[in-house]
Amino acid sequence: MSLILGILLQDSLITVIWIVFSISVIGLGFIFIHQFILPILRMKALELPDPISVGDSFDLVVNEIERIAHFAIGKKIGNIQTLTKAITEDHLVFHFKKARDTEDYDISIQKNGLVLYKPPRMDTYSKMESKEILESNEIIGHSAEFRLSDRVVKERMVNFVEISMIGSFFFNKSGNERMKFTFTITKIQPGLNRAKRNREGTFDWGQEEGSEEEDSSEEN
Repeated sequence: MSLILGILLQDSLITVIWIVFSISVIGLGFIFIHQFILPILRMKALELPDPISVGDSFDLVVNEIERIAHFAIGKKIGNIQTLTKAITEDHLVFHFKKARDTEDYDISIQKNGLVLYKPPRMDTYSKMESKEILESNEIIGHSAEFRLSDRVVKERMVNFVEISMIGSFFFNKSGNERMKFTFTITKIQPGLNRAKRNREGTFDWGQEEGSEEEDSSEEN
């Protein structure tokens, strides 16, 4: 009888030890996650850039000595990081070559994804070929327009990011007149789902931006 009682007590003690051990492991795991993992994830979340918004603009001034510059629009890399799922890396790349003694530029535009293009002074978009050429004087006062996406339905993009490029002059600190090229996000159709970021850090298409505010104002 005493032997059986001893065995039961020993089994109960082992069970208690395992329970205490399990609780300790869970507690240590919780402390480790709370003190180390979560802060790292929060820091990484803070480091992630925000998605593009309508009205964002980006200027480019070509170095006078090098006389060559590149400007890329992509998903998560490039001068404009759209963070849009439908955009590929290096979706649209601009190559600028400056004349030696004047503010004249040859602009070569290379597409690596689907692009609709509206040249300066034109009224309609058409599917862009693999390469387009512009001269800088063509975009002074008249913008070139680009629509970027991954799908065209009957020659029309339903979801896209629209970007304009225009040239203008300014005086630098030395008093010399220089040209700058300005890229502006003019439209995001229909908008981005900014409330939810994908695993890769990009955003899907979402509700038309500004529609919620318009709906609420109409109700009031």
